[in-house]
Amino acid sequence: EDLEKIPMLGREDISRQGAKLQYTVREEAGVTVLHTDLFTSGIGYLKILFNTDRVPVEDLPYVGLLKAVLGYVDTEQHTYGDLSSEIFLNSGGLDFSVTSFVDLENRGQFTGAFVVNAKVLYEKLDFVFHTVTEILTCSKLDNEKRLGEILDEVKSRSRMRLDDSAHAAAVSRASSYFSPTSAFNEMVGGIGYYHFLEDVAKRYGSEPGYRKELIAKLKETITRLFTADNLLVGYTADQEGYAVLRRELGAFKASLPAGEQARYPFVFEPGNRNEGFMTASQVNYVARCGTFAGSGYAYTGALKVLKVIMNYEYLWSNLRVKGGAYGCMSSVGASTEGYFVSYRDPNLAGTNAVYEGIPEYLRNFSIEERDMTKYVIGTISDIDAPMSPAIRGSRSVSAYLSHVTDEMIQKEREEVLDVTQEDIRGLAGIIQAVLDTGALCVVGNGQKIREDEALFKNIQNLYH
Repeated sequence: EDLEKIPMLGREDISRQGAKLQYTVREEAGVTVLHTDLFTSGIGYLKILFNTDRVPVEDLPYVGLLKAVLGYVDTEQHTYGDLSSEIFLNSGGLDFSVTSFVDLENRGQFTGAFVVNAKVLYEKLDFVFHTVTEILTCSKLDNEKRLGEILDEVKSRSRMRLDDSAHAAAVSRASSYFSPTSAFNEMVGGIGYYHFLEDVAKRYGSEPGYRKELIAKLKETITRLFTADNLLVGYTADQEGYAVLRRELGAFKASLPAGEQARYPFVFEPGNRNEGFMTASQVNYVARCGTFAGSGYAYTGALKVLKVIMNYEYLWSNLRVKGGAYGCMSSVGASTEGYFVSYRDPNLAGTNAVYEGIPEYLRNFSIEERDMTKYVIGTISDIDAPMSPAIRGSRSVSAYLSHVTDEMIQKEREEVLDVTQEDIRGLAGIIQAVLDTGALCVVGNGQKIREDEALFKNIQNLYH
């Protein structure tokens, strides 16, 4: 009872001012640079992005494979072991990833990018640029034995990743039925990419002729992607660090081949495939995804508060407390896309029915004002979580490519701070639209998936 007497933080105690984006768009040597000007103790956080629209859609899985091959094969100057030692001695690390940035201005559009990430002391920036050039332009891909080893390793790592985050894989897969961005992510890193790896590894082992074909495909993808006119750079550093970048960037650009190649728009076949992927697991990961695009509803910051309410009230009590699932997650974002997913869940059809019940729960939503304030505070503490310079730099790149503005951030913050129970009740229509999309994907127990097979259009083993 004494706890109830402790004065709680009120909404009026929280700053209404949203965090401003901290980057400036600059042009150096004909390259667009997004500079996030921060004190970083002399460390530069560098991102070099290559737009994947240079690669035909059917070849995008090879872009995913490249991130695992580059840096792990010999170059003309170094063995891959020496290269790796050099990188560790001279930098805080260098890695490759493939990612996508949804465009909030143009619905259905996104930017896919092959990203080089590096962390380095200012005076070693030239080392990073030289090493990146070496890896991108001088990697030797003809060693068939080495490539075979990498394929086996990548496949087993991808399988481990699927096992560890089957909930994320199920969300990505279900979203790929209707979302171009997720369809792209699926091809370069999801279940679709894993099946591509299985196929490639199998053919690589059993068809001698295929090896040359794969190597040629990787080389062709490198030629298309890594060109001087296909660059965007994100750099987080203070002015002193930026001066070093300005000095080095021209030489880096000149070290890449000229481009001017065709660009390929991303096309995919939307449609609910509603798949059940069977594994040896005893539990399920049940994802229900959708979009409210075209429903007449607009995004509001109240959806951020809803996420906290869902994860502590409705989904928590129905899936975890009553259903025995280990966890649950949900989110509906400014991209108009949303998901609900359970984690290590003994149920399947019952969980889907819980998702179906959300709009009804929202229409009757009513809690103590004190609890409502707690949810607002929880939401703001997520938004205001401290960010390292590296994360701030990533946020700048993402804001630029997604067309996020300070105004959008401010508006969302005010909608969170001013949210009422009436606003939460008003979200029922948005959630109904998300659910009406009807995209469902489950990864989990084969027997359970077979029992509830009426929910699926397609049932198969996750691993072949």
